Parts: sequence; structure tokens; C-alpha cells
Amino acid sequence: MNNDINQAVEAIKQGKIIIYPTETFFALGGTGTDPDVVEKIRKIKGRPLQKPLPLIVGSLSQCLEVAELDRLSLTVARQFWPGSLSLLVRAKKIIPFGVKDSENMVSIRFTPHQDAARLCQMSGSPLIATSANFSGKASCARFEDIDEQLVARVNFVFNSDIDPKGNLPSTLVKIAGPQTLKIIRPGEVSIQEIIQKGWEVIS
Repeated sequence: MNNDINQAVEAIKQGKIIIYPTETFFALGGTGTDPDVVEKIRKIKGRPLQKPLPLIVGSLSQCLEVAELDRLSLTVARQFWPGSLSLLVRAKKIIPFGVKDSENMVSIRFTPHQDAARLCQMSGSPLIATSANFSGKASCARFEDIDEQLVARVNFVFNSDIDPKGNLPSTLVKIAGPQTLKIIRPGEVSIQEIIQKGWEVIS
């Protein structure tokens, strides 16, 4: 483990795979625009190709560099970001398959975790943010709970003074109508919070 964010950023820029904390759990990640990084993470995690890897960004403007947000998606982003709400939106061409799905959609959020956001900003790239566990195993909010075999397969482990909350994953939604959000995965942002912002919710 290493708390030097500059070394973590350099590892990301070199196309290496890292473990780092987010606001929810520890994540397995690397730059989200490199197909080789995507393939490495998928193999390390044992994640099926039909389950794309989610992204985090360090700002709304960084999101707009890699994803297409229409007026309604922008409204949701401005209401909930930075926050633990992921949006399923159309990916731009820079995003490789394995992060975007067969319909060119990508799950993305502006993370409220200060150091995770800094990693995105300083590396100049959205980061893959899949939970740091082998597929089918539990997500980890404490570093000591991460499988040692997984840790051994990555290039760098970044520590932070800001620990993951470890409650729930991010809530994943997509636009389903002019004032309607479809819940794809329930999570940290509750349905009640979404309704309070003026949205109807379907599941």
C-alpha cells in the first residue's frame, strides 16, 4: 500500500492496474479509455465480457469528454453529482467495449470521494471502478478484507485517509422519460432521495 497519489497517477498513466478507494468500496481500476487495461482488469477479476466495467470521473466536464449527456441526463448529473449515483448514458467512441456495452452505453458517475476524483483529474482520464474482488465475491470497504491473490495481481495499491463507507454500491439509473428514472441497481442514493428531487421512479 502506498499513500503517494503522484505515484498512483503515474501508474495509471502507464496503463497499470491499481486498487484504490472510492466513496462506496475499494475499486479495481485503471484508465477507462485503454482497451488493454480493460482486458487486464476483466481477466484479473474474472468478469464476463457481457458485464461492462463502470467508470468514475473527477468532474462533470470530464464526463462530457467521454459520454453523451442529453438535457435530462445533465439535469440528473447536476442534481446528484458529485455523488453515489451512476448514470447509464451513451458512450463516445473513445470508450472501448468492455466498458461500454453492445448498445454503446456506459455506467458513469462523478465520485464524491476526494482522492478518487483527484486520481481522475490528475491522470486526465476516467477510471474503471469495479469493486476490488473476484467476480461473485463480496465487495470490500476495508483493505485488509481484499483477497490477497487479487492484490498480488495488480501493479499498485493506493491508500487514502478517506475510507470507503462500505454501505451500498452506487445507485445505477437511466432516463426512462421526461421526468422518470429507471432504477437498474438500487444503492446508496435511495429512491426517496430521487423522488424528492422531483423524479418519478420505475424499476
